[in-house]
Amino acid sequence: MPAASDHGRDAPGERDRDDLLELLGDVTALVGARSEADVLRAAVEAACRATGSRRGVAGRFDGAAATSDAWYEVDAGWTRAPGRWAAGEGAPGVVCLTAKPVLRNARPSAREETPVITGVPGMERFACVPLPGGEDAPQGFLAVGDRADGFTQRDVRLLGALGEMVSLRLREAAGDGRLLPADCEARADIAERLQRRLLPQEPPQLEGLDIAFSYRSASAGVLSGGDFVDYYSRSPGALAFAIGDVAGKGVEAMAVTFVTKYILRAAVHGGQLSWPTSPGEALQELRTGLLEQPDFGPDSERFVTVLFGLLGTRRGLLQLASAGHPTPFIVRETGVERPLLLTEPAIGVELGAALAPYPTETIELRRGDVVVLFTDGIAELRDERGGFFEDEMGGLLAASHDMPTADVVARLMAAGEAFSARPPGDDLALLCIRLVADPGVH
Repeated sequence: MPAASDHGRDAPGERDRDDLLELLGDVTALVGARSEADVLRAAVEAACRATGSRRGVAGRFDGAAATSDAWYEVDAGWTRAPGRWAAGEGAPGVVCLTAKPVLRNARPSAREETPVITGVPGMERFACVPLPGGEDAPQGFLAVGDRADGFTQRDVRLLGALGEMVSLRLREAAGDGRLLPADCEARADIAERLQRRLLPQEPPQLEGLDIAFSYRSASAGVLSGGDFVDYYSRSPGALAFAIGDVAGKGVEAMAVTFVTKYILRAAVHGGQLSWPTSPGEALQELRTGLLEQPDFGPDSERFVTVLFGLLGTRRGLLQLASAGHPTPFIVRETGVERPLLLTEPAIGVELGAALAPYPTETIELRRGDVVVLFTDGIAELRDERGGFFEDEMGGLLAASHDMPTADVVARLMAAGEAFSARPPGDDLALLCIRLVADPGVH
């Protein structure tokens, strides 16, 4: 018959199994975590349980500093308290700089030079390990502390194994949201090739017209591309053109922009529409084609604004149709006008088919008149008081009659940059077309 003392070991054994089950639950939570923040928090909770620690903290390293946004206590849960340790400073900074763990098993003295973890109560005794990254530096750090006995190399190995899992999950989580460098490079290459096709290299050279445009991305590199400009000319004496804006940024927006542009091109050049093309019929065709795409549907927030125009140089007649796009300016010798377009909503806001061509307005131009078309990226630039640049554009354009369109574009772009209180938050496109000769005179 076992001794009484043997019976006393059953309860701890049951507690050990419970602890193991709870630890497995923590690891399961770590494996299932999808966001970076959830991965780090699940890692801290699992590390505390695995090492018997009462407190823990984890964070990321960006090459300059290690940072965290909260620390964990077993009895009280999470406390939001942003922490930052410059590379080489404090245990997190040292661990991230050297890629080596740091142990501390004694209370600090006045002359203590061992790195500490400040900002987290009870972290006077701790183990801090790096989260493996690429060849350059760790991804971050994981630290636990506040337990009765000291930390050992066994704890370091255990935390190191957990850190490997955390690093893998961080990379996988980055794949769900933030892109890895290799993914960024591949997307940038795709975006660059798309963007070359989205914006014409040079406006067409047509007798009687002077044309200039400018495009500027709101983001570094080429990972923005919701705006586009395109021209269509199948015979002398007439120019069709489009300017549009796809909601969103990045490669996804560029893909929809690409589809939008080439639906219009197929309609104009592929024989679906007669030439000269009616702007209202062009937008009807575009809406029909776009709403058949998977990007548009009841659960999608994707939409496109487009303005389609047709200008005949012999009579100086400008026809315009708009799907939710900003109204252009017409610069005349007598002043600046804005045609009151009969606009329809942006394509994608309403999902029903267009049963008739979009409303089209006809405007008569004279020699020297300038048509200024733009996307909301420039119209919605704001100054320090919250005013919109669109409200200033009319005054700036007042002296632009007979001015070369390249100068008009440069003047507006420079004025918008000076007007804006902060860097543009959206892509912007600007297109100017000037009637050079008197209609009917060639």
